[in-house]
Amino acid sequence: MLISRDAGGITARLLSQPLHNGMAITTTRLTPELLEVRIPYNSFKDSTTFLLASDIHLDNPKCDRKLFLQHLDECRAVNGKALFFGDVMCLMQGKKDRRGSKGDIRPEHLGGNYFDLVFRESADLLKPYGDMILMMGDGNHETAVLNNQEIDPLENVVRLMRNDGAVTEHMGYQGFVRFVFECSTGGGVRRCVLFFHHGAWGGIVTKGTMGGGRYSQIAPDADIVLNGHNHERTMVAHPCYRINDNGKAWIEQRWHLQTGTYKQEFGAVGGWAIERIVMPKSLGGIWLTLQPRRRGGVDITCRPTV
Repeated sequence: MLISRDAGGITARLLSQPLHNGMAITTTRLTPELLEVRIPYNSFKDSTTFLLASDIHLDNPKCDRKLFLQHLDECRAVNGKALFFGDVMCLMQGKKDRRGSKGDIRPEHLGGNYFDLVFRESADLLKPYGDMILMMGDGNHETAVLNNQEIDPLENVVRLMRNDGAVTEHMGYQGFVRFVFECSTGGGVRRCVLFFHHGAWGGIVTKGTMGGGRYSQIAPDADIVLNGHNHERTMVAHPCYRINDNGKAWIEQRWHLQTGTYKQEFGAVGGWAIERIVMPKSLGGIWLTLQPRRRGGVDITCRPTV
């Protein structure tokens, strides 16, 4: 691991990952806002797959842990990496939380040190995938605990994971991931930028898809804009018209992704989601596949996990 400091005093960490195409993927936390993922490739046929997920609510009894772990195992099988964008944990059963319910706490979290129990159990559950989970960003469930309890949930979980050898970075509510493809034979560098924001807008009818234009205005340099929070899973293309310095124009594909949830709140006869007419949710995340292009740039392919 290489540790350095920039002029602003920000620590940059470069971490080697398991081999990909015979070479190591590396991650560098360049600033609090930016994680850079450097990916080696030998030919333009090489591609890398990422599991994108949010709103996992790992400690909630309504979380489909079996499905979540299945997707992590599938990610491992294709030598992929995982990125989580908020609400990794639910954290609503603290002593002073008015949202608490005796029916919404897992037995292993019953105790006077509730938060410690959730953090340790979550870290243990994710430990086998610590070399694969590149980052976990904050969501409103994590920031609520930070604001009300003065405890930083993901900072604690990531610290426990890193103590066990994980490469995971704790990132904020919004930020950037820059994917950089480097050819081992000197074929050039290809880049793709993802902007993430845990989420602020919903939309029962539109399923949050109208937020894509707003996020694109926030981060006009991003090839992919992503949000969670509303538990909707959508993939919407936003083609844009581009022109280079030589006057050549082309249509570039940009994407707005919403990463869904692993928590099914919609019950059979009643409950919070029923009373508020919250729709049933499609459980899972999104597979993102990136492939460097010969003409420059990166081909982006996305599909839902099943």
